[in-house]
This record gives sequence, structure tokens and C-alpha cells, in this order.
Amino acid sequence: MKVLHVIQTLAPRLGGPVAVLKSLVKAQKETGLVVTVYATNTNYPNGIYCDPGERNLEDFGGATVVFHKVDFHPLRYSRSLAHIIKTTVSRFDIIHIHGLYRFPPTYAAYVARKNCVPYIIQPHGSLDPFIFKRSRYSLTLKRMYERLFDIPNLNHASAIHYTAQEEAERAAFLNLRAKPVIVPNCIDWKNYKHLPACGDFRQRLRLNDQTPLVLFLGRVNFKKGLDLLVPSFVRVVRKYPEAHLAIVGPDNEGYGSKVKKWCGEQGIQDKVFFVDYIGPEAVKQAYVDADVIVLPSYAENFGMTVVEAMACGCPVVISDRVNIWREIQEEGAGFVVGLDSREIAQAICRVLLDKDAARNMGARGRLAAERRYALPRIVDEMTKIYRELITKNAIGKRCLKK
Repeated sequence: MKVLHVIQTLAPRLGGPVAVLKSLVKAQKETGLVVTVYATNTNYPNGIYCDPGERNLEDFGGATVVFHKVDFHPLRYSRSLAHIIKTTVSRFDIIHIHGLYRFPPTYAAYVARKNCVPYIIQPHGSLDPFIFKRSRYSLTLKRMYERLFDIPNLNHASAIHYTAQEEAERAAFLNLRAKPVIVPNCIDWKNYKHLPACGDFRQRLRLNDQTPLVLFLGRVNFKKGLDLLVPSFVRVVRKYPEAHLAIVGPDNEGYGSKVKKWCGEQGIQDKVFFVDYIGPEAVKQAYVDADVIVLPSYAENFGMTVVEAMACGCPVVISDRVNIWREIQEEGAGFVVGLDSREIAQAICRVLLDKDAARNMGARGRLAAERRYALPRIVDEMTKIYRELITKNAIGKRCLKK
């Protein structure tokens, strides 16, 4: 089976979608699928990530990855990407498209429709009402783009890939006609089987082993609930004056200046560390060293950082807008709270108060991460869906009418 993945960029600063795609492609290669990835060479949110060209990348399992120069950055428009999609899409058995609202996924879906090639769209949370009703630029232009391009592409897709039942339910208001399929994101358990020893991340922050350390890890973005986390941590410090908070992740849009301002206004600036993007090994070290990870997001289609933290045995505190909250609650891997700073603070304090209970939550979370989200089970499930969609794709059934 020949599979093509299309994504706007592979820059690590994009966050979860890139990490998810790497694990998926690598595992698909290991199962014998012929996998190719098309992406632009842009960084996120701006700049150049790498030179254009074709490469066989080791962290993608040796899959062929083709980077293309961007000619118009706001939409990630690329003439060379348009040409290769137009001339090669029909050679693939199925197209897996990641994201919406940018030229690479939009055009890939359009060409697949035109050539009667089955395609599956993974929206990565962009159909959640909280995100759907927002735009970094003009909401009017976003609505026009959807009406002209993305909604037709979604409706004619062979399937829409949601990573949690909650994500599918939150997108129901759009009344999309395409078949929903639910397959969770995956982690490569080989990367978590042996965890690093405790201490390196704390040493980086100059904290001792006894200092309570609360961790936020992810893009510094408005949807992540940092406006709730700051006042929550103020409450935590009242009970645990020695506690510190580490906010780790790329600040791609300048939102971090607001967060720093809030910390200063609340008088906790000396208790909060801001750490820019760090690599996968350093991320694991942060999970291992933290007492608890907190993700109070307003919208989160899956929550890869939550699963990664669980795989490292770190208890979690998440909002009920993180779409795997039911699974976390069922497994007893941490606490699920509402979008309320008092609730968030109480949950953090409960973890810090009882270290034995926290260790038990971490142990349950680690077992659950392996059982629910580890390869190769997820890849086998995805491959089965691919085969079903290819089989059901009758000639002309999903073609774009000329």
C-alpha cells in the first residue's frame, strides 16, 4: 500500500501534529507500507526550517520526505508543492491530510477528489467550536475559505480522522457528511521503556529534589489556559510557598509576554521559569522531574503532552476540554477539572500533598499509556481503516464534478 501524508510544515515548533506524524510514519514504514510525506520548508510560525528537496529522514523511519519552498507565507502557498501534488497524487492508494486552513492540505484534498483517490483528513482539533470561531487574521476571510474550500473537502473526504470521541462530538455542529473514524494518537513505547534518572531538568532550573515542581509543557498559546494556570498557581504558592512552576514550550505568537505580565502582577515572577522549545530527550527529563503536569486547555483535540507525561509516570491535572479526559479519569492517572482556577489549584495541591497517591497515579498512567496509545496497535488500526476506505472508494464516487 502506498500512503501519502501531506502537512503544512514539519517544523517541531508546530507541536503535536509533527510529533504525531513522525511516530505514525516511522511505524507505518516498519509494517511494510510505502510512505511519502509532502510538506513545505517553512518554520513555524515564520522563517525557513530547512532547504527544499527530497530526503530520507531517519526520525521518519527512512520514509521519503519532500520539502517545498513557500512562495506566499500566510497560506503556505508553494508552486513546487502544487506541481508535485498534481502530478503524483494518482500514484498513491490513499492520501492522509493533516490540518486545515492552509494551501498544502486544501490543495491535496482538491486534487485527490479530482483524481478519485481516497483521502482522509485529520483536523487536529481545528473543528472544535472554541477554535473554529477564532482566527489569527480575519474571521470573515476564514469563513469564506471554509465555504469555498475546506467544508467541501471535508464533506467529500473518504473519512475524517478524529483522535477522540469527544473531538468528533465537538465537531457535530458542522453536520459534516464524511464518515468519522476515531483512532487515538500514538507514542513509540520504545522511547519510554527506559526512563532517564531524575534530576537533570531540576538542575537546569537550580531546584533541589524536594522543591515542588509544577510543569506546563506545550505551545504558549491562548487556547492552553495559561490565563487560568497563573491565578491557580498563585493559590498553590499560598499553600506551598516553596513551589515553582515551569512553563516549557515555544512562544510562536508572542503570547508569552502576556503570561509574564500576569506573573509579575501576581508577584510570582520569581517562582515561574519560562523555557523555550526543548528536544524530545529533554522533554522526557522534564516529565520525570516534575511532580505534576497541568494542561488547563480551553480546547485540546487529544493532548499528546498528557500521554507523554503519563508514559513517564507523571501525574496529570487537565481540564475537561482535553478530549481524552474520560480516559484519564477512568485510568486514575490524575485529576480532571473544570475551567476554574480554584479547581485547578485544589487538584494541584492534592497531588503535592500526598506523594504516595501521586506515585500511584503516575504508575497507573504509565500502564494506561502503554496499553491505550502505544505502537503498533494504533498503526494496525489505522492501516485497517486505510484498506477499508480504499476498498469502498468506488470509481467516480468521490470525484470532483467537472
